[in-house]
Amino acid sequence: MSVPDRPDGENRGPQREGRPAAPRFFVDVPLAAGATVTLPATVAHHASRVLRLGAGDAITLFDGTGGEYAGAIAAIDRDRVDVAIASFADVEREPPRPVTLVQAIIAADPMDWAMRKAVELGAARIAPVIAARSNVARGGDRLDKRLAHWRQIAVSACEQCGRNRVPPVDAPLPLELWLERDAHAQCRAMLAPGASRSLARVARESSVEAVIVGPEGGFTDAELALADRCGIVRAHLGPRTLRAETAAAAALATIAAVAGDAV
Repeated sequence: MSVPDRPDGENRGPQREGRPAAPRFFVDVPLAAGATVTLPATVAHHASRVLRLGAGDAITLFDGTGGEYAGAIAAIDRDRVDVAIASFADVEREPPRPVTLVQAIIAADPMDWAMRKAVELGAARIAPVIAARSNVARGGDRLDKRLAHWRQIAVSACEQCGRNRVPPVDAPLPLELWLERDAHAQCRAMLAPGASRSLARVARESSVEAVIVGPEGGFTDAELALADRCGIVRAHLGPRTLRAETAAAAALATIAAVAGDAV
């Protein structure tokens, strides 16, 4: 998985005791304590040209399989960066209950924001879906490019927030296919204004495995009826109307708070 260039100032890592931690980088190369590894080209470029790190600077690496590796830059030559790995820490920052965010595709910038915040808030998986009112071009090439972009956002967000497991971002499906395909889930909640129960109440009563968030304009009556037939629980987030991307973040934060995650 490639890593995109990020604006300067990102990827400073979680803050510890008022000072930035060592920058974190996802790499899809074998890692081991005591080894020296060469960073992939895009990661090396970001470390040397964007963050302007130098020899001796501390960094943290993770490969998405769990835990993280502390190391330091051993050598830099143009866009080649070698890192000496000192130690491995079996640390996890995942929430106590895995939750899938099923997000109806919305306009590009809000969708990017929703993706990033979903990763920061601990979504175990993100499933983009095409709803009747989704803002999406139907061409396959365009969707493929957006999917690759979203997966890069997931990597970047993990680097920033401290997660060591990159949540999968699924290929987009029509909403009706997702609803019918994942009928095995124990509890799936769909955000719907006017629902009889709040999402917080639903989460207290059952372990929510997936939360489904609509597009601009919300779900159609036909989509709500299909969700009912598929055993989806309708839930609301309060009396105010939220933007789609705000609703996604609020829903994940609500479920995490009920589950005891420190958000």
